[in-house]
Amino acid sequence: MNKTVLHLMWNSINAYPDKPAFLYKKDGKYQALTYREVGETITNLTHGLVSRGVKPGDRLAILSYNRPEWPICDFAAFSLRGVSVPIYHTLPTAQVRYILRDSGARVVFVENELQLNKIREIKKDCPDLEFIILFNGPASDQTIAWNQILQEGAAHRQKHPDFYRNSLESINPKETCSIVYTSGTTGNPKGVMLHHHGFVLDVVKSESVFCLYPEDVFLSFLPLSHLYERLGGHWCPLYRGSTIGYAEDITTVINDIQQIRPTVMVSVPRLYEKISSTVMEQVDSSPPLKQKIFHWALKTGRLYQQKKRENRLSSGIALKNKLADRLVFSKVKQKLGGRFRFPISGGAPLSTETLKFFEAMGLQIIEGYGMTETHLIISLTPPGSTKYGSCGKPIPGVEIKIASDGEILVRGETLMAGYYKQPEQTKEMIDRDGWLHTGDIGYLDDDKYLYITDRKKNIIITTGGKNVAPAPIENTLKLSKYIEDVCVIGDQRKFISAIIIPNYENLKKWAQQNSLNFIDQRELVNSVAVNQLMSQEIDRLQVETARYEKIKKFILLPEPLTIEQGELTPSLKIKRKVLEERFKKEIEDLYRE
Repeated sequence: MNKTVLHLMWNSINAYPDKPAFLYKKDGKYQALTYREVGETITNLTHGLVSRGVKPGDRLAILSYNRPEWPICDFAAFSLRGVSVPIYHTLPTAQVRYILRDSGARVVFVENELQLNKIREIKKDCPDLEFIILFNGPASDQTIAWNQILQEGAAHRQKHPDFYRNSLESINPKETCSIVYTSGTTGNPKGVMLHHHGFVLDVVKSESVFCLYPEDVFLSFLPLSHLYERLGGHWCPLYRGSTIGYAEDITTVINDIQQIRPTVMVSVPRLYEKISSTVMEQVDSSPPLKQKIFHWALKTGRLYQQKKRENRLSSGIALKNKLADRLVFSKVKQKLGGRFRFPISGGAPLSTETLKFFEAMGLQIIEGYGMTETHLIISLTPPGSTKYGSCGKPIPGVEIKIASDGEILVRGETLMAGYYKQPEQTKEMIDRDGWLHTGDIGYLDDDKYLYITDRKKNIIITTGGKNVAPAPIENTLKLSKYIEDVCVIGDQRKFISAIIIPNYENLKKWAQQNSLNFIDQRELVNSVAVNQLMSQEIDRLQVETARYEKIKKFILLPEPLTIEQGELTPSLKIKRKVLEERFKKEIEDLYRE
């Protein structure tokens, strides 16, 4: 019976006790933690927390990067009917303080000394915070060591052998089990109250589209504090008895791919775009013959996929595609571990060019759309049924309709319980008829495929009365290897302009190849030659763009945006209002000239 997320997990623990659940790096080598060992640790941790007086309804925060202890803490919080509160490990101290205070967290699990220092600095401001449990490091007068709480749990378990089972069965699937703070692009984050009923529906219905197997291996590197990785990258595979391998660090993902050799990977478009652009850059620097073979293979792969979709596949095209795979695609796939079944992309729109690149190699990227307020997944691309530009069809049990102003509305049993301590904002989000207002603009085609245009609040209205959606323009410009990110501006202005964050690495290479001397990045982006290069790139990419949507002027930033400076959300989305305020003078200068 799939009553809770815990039941999904325990079904796999009982079915595959000796199978690796988690792979993690220790002393430079990957070690395995079996489903049986994970189950034992969850049980002992639950008992350890209870022995310290932690009770149902208490909030337990997790401040750590991805590692086996993260989901174990999550499951232990669920097991005692507590409320799990994930916190991004990259958040600055002030934002950690806000979440701990607002949630009233009584327990916080911290990864290491770096995260512990944040807690030490703010503990006096968090009156409800009582227990600090440290994964790496010894116990102290302020902290409880990981092994210590597990030992206490084992002792409590001996005295109360029936406690865990009774606690598990007493869970009400509709009671709040997690408060997830959304990384809003404006103001303080809101705590979204979520429950097992919504999570289980989302996991089971989404997995019915993915079709996972116990033999599947996932690579985990997106922050578990984001529901996308937690549900899509953990609970879905754990539900099917799959294995999850942890990247050592966000910067080591490519190396980790080759060691873990995943069959499925949950990622954001940025990684897939990085992989495709890296391959194309290597091709461009290859001898002419290799370039010719690669482009022939890419063209062949695309034609093969097109004919396959149309059910017009001939033996000749199939034979050519087999040759293209042997000569080219197999080598690229080998660098990705050699056994990829399909990549999953979400969190932001994926460019059609990137989608077609992977598709040509026989790697169908499954795109999805979701939000924290719906227990994550709203729509998914059915495997083998891609429509370019779409994020798929609603998963079973989810209704979608488009409001008169183009806003996407969602209804179903996977809607949140509400915003924590914010009833008025909950009423603004979910109307009387049970429709959740997503804040996204989009449309459904005749086959019920969903297309997203932009965020409602991001729509730009020029002084000429033209409505401009910035997201499609930004996604097009990011196809340039010299552009890392873009923020389109121009609301109540005569024309559209942009703040551009260059790809500094590629820009420096270009400068060196063109004998352009520079002292630092500021001098580089201020140079006439680089600004001419960017103008050419913008013009090249906007050939088919409507005149009123074309970028007339731009600002090149000398440094990347950061979470610490408040310019990016923890999920790496640009905070537009922050940028417009921070670069107010430079923007005014653009429109004054």
